Amino acid sequence: MIRTRAALAALVALGASALSACATIPTSGPVQQGPVVAAAAGDQIVRVIPRAPSAGMTPEEIVRGFQEATASADPNYDVARSYLTDDASAAWNPDAGVAVYDESGLATSTKGAVVTQEGVLSATIAEDGEYGVVAPQRRTRWTYTLAQDTAGQWRIAQLPQGLVLGPGDIARSYRSFDIYYFTKDFANLVPAPVTVPVSPSGQATQLVQRLLAGPTAWIAPAVATAFPVQTRLLLGSVPVTDGVADVSLSREVLNADDATRQKLSAQLVWTLRQVPDIASVRITVNGQPLAVSGVASPQPIDSWPTVSPDVLPASATAYAVGAKGLVALNGEEPTPVAVSPALRTPGVSLDSQQVAGVSADGRSVYVGRLAAGAVAERRYTGTDVSRPSWDRTGAVWFADAGKGLVQLRGEKWSAVPVSGAPRGFRDADIVAAAVSRDGTRIGLLVRRTNVVEPWVARIERHGEGVTVSFPLRIDSQITEALDLAWADAGTLVVLGTSGATPLEVVDIVVGTPTSRHQTAPETSATSIAAAPGPGRSDLVGDSTMTFEQDGSTWTRIEGITDPVYPG
Repeated sequence: MIRTRAALAALVALGASALSACATIPTSGPVQQGPVVAAAAGDQIVRVIPRAPSAGMTPEEIVRGFQEATASADPNYDVARSYLTDDASAAWNPDAGVAVYDESGLATSTKGAVVTQEGVLSATIAEDGEYGVVAPQRRTRWTYTLAQDTAGQWRIAQLPQGLVLGPGDIARSYRSFDIYYFTKDFANLVPAPVTVPVSPSGQATQLVQRLLAGPTAWIAPAVATAFPVQTRLLLGSVPVTDGVADVSLSREVLNADDATRQKLSAQLVWTLRQVPDIASVRITVNGQPLAVSGVASPQPIDSWPTVSPDVLPASATAYAVGAKGLVALNGEEPTPVAVSPALRTPGVSLDSQQVAGVSADGRSVYVGRLAAGAVAERRYTGTDVSRPSWDRTGAVWFADAGKGLVQLRGEKWSAVPVSGAPRGFRDADIVAAAVSRDGTRIGLLVRRTNVVEPWVARIERHGEGVTVSFPLRIDSQITEALDLAWADAGTLVVLGTSGATPLEVVDIVVGTPTSRHQTAPETSATSIAAAPGPGRSDLVGDSTMTFEQDGSTWTRIEGITDPVYPG
């Protein structure tokens, strides 16, 4: 489904008076707001109707009109191209990516035939749909050179490649979706988010084309696809009739065995289930249904639950530290499952069979069975160890301040350096880590100068070996992050502050423009726990109690600290 847990930033719906003002076609001005068109419930789309240039427009008006036209849903940018010379139109590639400036807008200056715009670059959207935060944000200039045509009208002769858009343009004309691929062993789906223009030709078509094109550059080394090489979408579209999406694929898929057909079916179904009017997916080759065992045709959108990207059993519950040790939060009263020695900041395995925790002095990691009376063994001793977290392979990850990332597997531990990091990122500055439950990404808190920032790096697996690569900032506002946890396969929850704001719980949908901020229940809170699925509320802990989120309010649970969900 469309990214919803972090409460996708709602578009501002036009009021009735605003809509009535747009009921007639304007006779001047480069662009007008159009009526709201059909969309998912609660997700109104304001359509931009671009206007071609009119006679006598100044160079600055031409540039502004061009930019406003690029924010429309016109897939060919025909109106935007009418602001360009023929040569410039031929050379301009609007699909080269998007530069997103911040809410302060653009300052425009004109000198002769050159128009310069300056603003704060806050994000980028790559050609493959990958959204990236620019942090720290930086002032950037975009230059347009104009020329007069034979009629004396100004047109843009030289311009930057791609698009230059504001946050309002992105909120109005773009949407973020997950394209689903698999872990390298094809055990679980992994979301690869893309941020793409609203498609007039149909969102289903756009998503399937993105799926067949392969994962975005950043996540690609960590995932796999079941589609045979050169598989393509026939007919150029995915029609949706009476809730059934018809996906007509090329003959390459006929060479796939049944297990592979099941996997590619899962990728298609999970990707297309985000489109609100799709209830099932029919896969065909040359007009004939593709034979896939274990599922009906068409395949319902709730098919393939066993490869869910949220790798957590339905029975999993939260845990915390009580006065006498570890407790399970699975009823009205916490249930003791004390493990010795007493551990703080515990991490619980996905099957809830094992626990890893930190010693009272913060230096050692112990691992043992999750059972009352069990004795944990010391597996690692360092300097200042963060909360351990488990991935689905049974590996335990944590940070040792001053040293970097550590992976513990069985009785053996290894330091895991982070490769491909930008300048100023040091392994020694990693103060906390939370591995995604599918084991393909790891959230990091990194202390740089006087701030602690949230990052995400990918995990590449090579047999028994792993590498952690190319960390990315996922937020440009948080300045003092205290803890983080994966809420679901695509959402990191961060406990922290942004400048002078009060302590907040921030849901960040990784790889998209979407985040949600809410005030934390207690200014002295230091830990956060989150997990996917109904009935699993966010938990925030301080030194004496835990708070459980109940809608927009928080409920106190006295006497327990360090809450955690498996993972």
